[in-house]
Amino acid sequence: MTLLVDAGNTFLKWARLEQGAIGRSTSVVHHGVEPSEWQAALAGIGPAPRHVIVANVAGAAFAGRLRDFARATWQVEPEFPTASRSALGLTNAYPRPAALGIDRWLGMIAAWDAARAPLLCASAGTAFTIDLVDAKGTHRGGCIVPGARLMRESLHAQTSGVAAAAMLDPPAIEGVFGVNTAGAVQQGARLALAALADRTALALEATAGAAARVYLTGGAAPQIAALMLRPVEQVPDLVLRGLALCLKERAL
Repeated sequence: MTLLVDAGNTFLKWARLEQGAIGRSTSVVHHGVEPSEWQAALAGIGPAPRHVIVANVAGAAFAGRLRDFARATWQVEPEFPTASRSALGLTNAYPRPAALGIDRWLGMIAAWDAARAPLLCASAGTAFTIDLVDAKGTHRGGCIVPGARLMRESLHAQTSGVAAAAMLDPPAIEGVFGVNTAGAVQQGARLALAALADRTALALEATAGAAARVYLTGGAAPQIAALMLRPVEQVPDLVLRGLALCLKERAL
């Protein structure tokens, strides 16, 4: 059995890969908690994996802790792949391919495998990332902005009146707009991200000359998708699917 791991900035997600099939994914918070908490969750996965493949954007320190855990618990040396120049018909736009976040690369690979058409691949996590792929499988670049939570935290940290008012009541929403300060801050962040995704999809369509499919993953995906003006395909385990595809085609 191979254990596929998606180590994001806040959450750790994993799934078992057996005979080419991905099992149900599980996630726990790893940021801001004691390592023993996420390590206990991983230790309870059942039979020890023979291989551990990690898509890591959580940093070198986290990678070190995960490596030590895998060695001690399963006697396995985890692998930490990086983005390549090309894979499975997809071409990386970055001059230094490995500088592209591995989560973004794997998400695009999974989306391209499903669509084989112009697409937007977005991840709504701690950061909100968007990557665009044209009809030939060429990555056209993307953008990165703070995620909804970071937007709210930044606004609270840099204001006094907004922060104080937002603390008075839980968010109240009517339709798509907030009707108190907490609700206005929450919906403002979500609407900004939804509008960014809609706008970038329009830009891709203008150059591709065809409708773009939109793939959205990450913890805040349901809230962002609900505010977008176009159909959205939500795929919670998009990065893990990309990992599985790369392993199947030996593209890592």
